[in-house]
Amino acid sequence: MRGFRGLVTAALLAASPFLVAAQAAPAPAPTDVIATLNTVCVAAGGDPARAAALAAEAGYSPVPETMVPRLRNASERAGFMRSNATDITFVMTGRMTRRVGRDTVVMDFCGVSARPTDHRALDATLQRMMGFAPVRAAGLEAYAWLQTPEGRAPSRSLSDAQFVAMAGTGQMRLVALDRSGPGSTLIYFRPRLD
Repeated sequence: MRGFRGLVTAALLAASPFLVAAQAAPAPAPTDVIATLNTVCVAAGGDPARAAALAAEAGYSPVPETMVPRLRNASERAGFMRSNATDITFVMTGRMTRRVGRDTVVMDFCGVSARPTDHRALDATLQRMMGFAPVRAAGLEAYAWLQTPEGRAPSRSLSDAQFVAMAGTGQMRLVALDRSGPGSTLIYFRPRLD
């Protein structure tokens, strides 16, 4: 019995430097939600198949449709997830349809949701990076602009008529940030008229 205990103790002592090294390894850096939105969603340009390929390249795995959050008027939804010791991140793509007066606006979307996040820091970083103020649109606060060859032409306000006019150009973009419990969701929309 002493021999067995001695063997276990010797094995634990021999392994202890490895255990300490494993425990001392730093946790992975939190997901950069804005960078993920850019490298997956914006880079996909509204193409769900391209977004799926970019999500896979970034280490995200497809999830069953039952795990994809249900959004009002959303269809063609797909979700991808990645987790580590620091956070859980979810990428979602789909299409939303919204009636505005006589017009139907179709919004292809791609979003990134992470838990936990520092929502205030993320909001401040987004405001600084966008360089213009958000507007109220479609029931949420969002950054709205036309993507022109010269760059972004931001909208300072967004009535229904403006929203339809901008969507009719095919160049409209929206980015919305939403707090969801201990996490944050950042969604990139490409509105257009049906």
